[in-house]
Formats: sequence, structure tokens, C-alpha cells
Amino acid sequence: MGVTKNKKMIIKGAGKFMAKLPNCDELITIGTLNDMKLDIQLDMQDIEGGDSSVPLDTLLRKKTIDISATAAKFDLNLLRLVLGSKMREGVSGSAYSMITEMVNVPASSPYQVTLTHSALSSPAPKAYQSAVNGTDVSGDVTITGSTALFDMALAGKTVVIVYAIAQPGVTSDPDGFVWVLEEKHTVAASGGNFEVNLLYSGNLHAEPQISVRTLKGNKLLKKTTGTPGEDQYTVSNGKLSFNSAMKDVDIYVNYKRNEVVDILDITTKDFPLTVHVVHDGQFEQKDGSIQGFQTELYQCRVKSNFTLDTQRQQASTHNVTLTVIDPERADGKLGSIKRYEASPAALLEC
Repeated sequence: MGVTKNKKMIIKGAGKFMAKLPNCDELITIGTLNDMKLDIQLDMQDIEGGDSSVPLDTLLRKKTIDISATAAKFDLNLLRLVLGSKMREGVSGSAYSMITEMVNVPASSPYQVTLTHSALSSPAPKAYQSAVNGTDVSGDVTITGSTALFDMALAGKTVVIVYAIAQPGVTSDPDGFVWVLEEKHTVAASGGNFEVNLLYSGNLHAEPQISVRTLKGNKLLKKTTGTPGEDQYTVSNGKLSFNSAMKDVDIYVNYKRNEVVDILDITTKDFPLTVHVVHDGQFEQKDGSIQGFQTELYQCRVKSNFTLDTQRQQASTHNVTLTVIDPERADGKLGSIKRYEASPAALLEC
């Protein structure tokens, strides 16, 4: 390591930024900074007396230190830093996911097939002949774990099995869903019916809150449980059925589906987090050395607004500004700024 003796340096870059909970784990590290600003403001007041136009002295009323970082990549922990909310990771509306598997039933006994995964008993597996929209033959198939046993009537035929598998490390939570917006379909005729299969039909939320509109006229269709009229539809296992008048009509559908998500809850009671901040920059110099400086602030809290600004054909950046608060240390320190040389100067070759 070199001896800097406060050697001058040229800064060519933004460096890296870290915010951590004091005496605890790292909250967020930003290695893709667009910029970092350290702003030190001194509020000075003149002390005047006598007839002189020159102040007798000055009084330092306030010292404000702000650090601002702009990130090229979005991290949910940026919002956690601002809001102070709890984050839950790996939750889903259901602790299972649906698998669709096509199998060929053996032509001779035993009429059984080993599935790729072990099926859960609930929700109950479904089986269809030839395709998902084919004849329902669930009553002729018994599935135990990863073994599917078929009735002799299905010997030599192709069967599609839809079954649920467990998601390791995932907990079931009513907030574990996402909305699917403007999923577009064309109502097609199928065996005398007029149907649409939703893209995530196997992972519909328990309350999918499906809404259907025509693409051309933006007309809202109504859900029904009986035979659908011209402006109605029915729902069954992620399949929408329509009246014959809807044949070849383009529609779009909004609905909720299960998904494994990380959730940051926005509540009325949370308060911005207090964090320990480190900014580090290492920059190569003309002589081949790597000169660095590091700013460390012991306690900071969010000062300004946080805006998530997404624009058409524009990469979004995310800025957070923190201000120093008194950590109440015995030595009175708020932080430090350090200069160092990361490697000795490179030798010139003649």
C-alpha cells in the first residue's frame, strides 16, 4: 500500500454506495451509480457591534451534511430505506404451482406412467384426452405422488395431466398475487363452444376478479353462471366461454394470478430508516496508481422525496438524498472522509 500524504487525485467516476443498519446488516449496495453528491452547508450568522461595517465575528448556527446517490438499477430496498417498511420475501397466493404434462399411456398393462414431479392431492389433479380442451377423463386416472395409474380404456392414448406441485421455500399469503393487465385474445370456436384460455389459467388467484372488454368497442362484458348471452361470459378453470355472437371478436382481460413475490408493505405507521452510509471511489491516475477516497457517515436519514419515474423508451434512474443526524458519540464525530492509495504506482517501461 502506498503512502498518500494527501496526494491530489483526479476523480473519474461515481464509485460505489452502501447503506446499512447501524451495527447490523447491509441494507443496500449500489454498484451502478450514475452520480453521488456530498453537500456540506454551513449556516453562518454575522456578529456585529459598534460603527464598523465589518462583522466582529461569525456564529455557526447550523452544519448540514447531505449525501445524494442516483442508481441506474432499481432495488426494492431503496423504497424500504425511504419508507421504513417491512419486506417479506418469497410469498405467494398459493404455496403450489400448476404443471401441465402430456403423457402417452402404455398400450399394455400396467397402465401407469411416472410423472416429472410429485403431485399434491389438493387441488385435485385433472386429466384430459389429447389436449387441455379435450374430453375430461379425470375419473379414469389415479395419481399418487409421481405415479399416474390409468384405466384400461385409455390404453395407448395421449393424456394431458394438470397437477399441482409444492414450491419449496414459499409461504402462502393473501397478498401473493400480481395483476395481469390487457391480456389480448380472440374468441375462437372449439367443439361447438366459443372459448378463450387465459395465459395463466393454472395459477388464477382464489379471487381472480376477472374483467373482460372488447378490444374494438371497449365494451364491458358481464360474468354469468348460466348460458352466456351476447354480452356475457362464464369462467371455469381459467377458461372463458362466450355466446356464439362473440366468434372471432378480439377481447382483452384483466385478472389476478398467483406469483412468488417480494412484498414491501406501505403502511401509515412506518418511519424512514436510520442508516450508516459508506461511499467509496477508486480511480486510476495518469501514473498508473489507484487513488481512492471513502466517505463514511455514521447516522443518516432520508431528507428528500423519492420518485420512481418511468418513461417511454427511457431508462429510469432513482435518486435518494440522506442527511446526517447526530449519532451522539462520545467523541462527537459525525463521520469521516479518507484518502488512500489502493496500489503503488506502476513502473514505466523504457
